[in-house]
Amino acid sequence: MKRLAEINIRPLRIAFDHYSQRDIYIRAVRIAASCGIDDLSNYLLYNFDDKPEELYCRMRINVDLCEELDVKIYSFPMKYHPVRDPQYFRNRDYIGAYWNKKFIRAVQAVMNSTKGKIGRGVEFFEAAFGHDIQEFHEILYMPETFIIYREKYKHTLAEEWLSKFRALSESDSREAKTIIERNTFTADEINSASESVRDVLQYYLLERE
Repeated sequence: MKRLAEINIRPLRIAFDHYSQRDIYIRAVRIAASCGIDDLSNYLLYNFDDKPEELYCRMRINVDLCEELDVKIYSFPMKYHPVRDPQYFRNRDYIGAYWNKKFIRAVQAVMNSTKGKIGRGVEFFEAAFGHDIQEFHEILYMPETFIIYREKYKHTLAEEWLSKFRALSESDSREAKTIIERNTFTADEINSASESVRDVLQYYLLERE
């Protein structure tokens, strides 16, 4: 790393593709910082065999390392796609074991709002992805319109949706999440749901209107 620091590398590109690599990754960033490399570009694979909360934790690690080491780490979440699988040659429909269509769209919607990258700043990160894993999960389930136009709706319709979403009973929550994760929101699905679930699902039709 000392020899790399002698070269004009800006940024140093490094991957953090699975949460199980966190100790190795953190050690590498610390060594880079100790050698004077303070500008890093980080790629984070998701939709592979990772869980959504593990993506959040990896992004959080980068934000915290920026603060601790006074470095710049720009994170770029990259969606996994099995390019060698003939089933997916002509489409982008692959969904990992722990992911679903809604979660994929939610991450992409947040990234659209952040111009495709996550930089320094705890406040910025928490506004985009949540203060903790619970808030991150709520953002994943949030109507896409509210994710993209967070400032416009956060004190009005988004607040209404979140209050109703949190108030769902355990069984209604399971029903709502099953529908939301499919990310289709057809009239038949919504009309066949229980009253409290229909009250939550109405917010997902806003973008389509």
